[in-house]
Amino acid sequence: KSTIRNQKTRWGSCSSKNNINLNVQLINLPHQLIDYVILHELTHTIVKNHSVLFWDTLGAFLENPRNLDKQLKLYYLF
Repeated sequence: KSTIRNQKTRWGSCSSKNNINLNVQLINLPHQLIDYVILHELTHTIVKNHSVLFWDTLGAFLENPRNLDKQLKLYYLF
């Protein structure tokens, strides 16, 4: 299940039941960061934490995901 919400603190999240929430404010981000957030949350359906395995798995879909994570932190939710 996927839901789009206007969240104040997160760009996206994935529950233990693999329900993915995406922030409507993603529309304001560059396309590469939108893709990053979506793939980040989809990766959490496989790996539930931010371990090396998580980043390696995400890296199979995106080049240098940790750099994209740093870029995302430059944007603020309102």
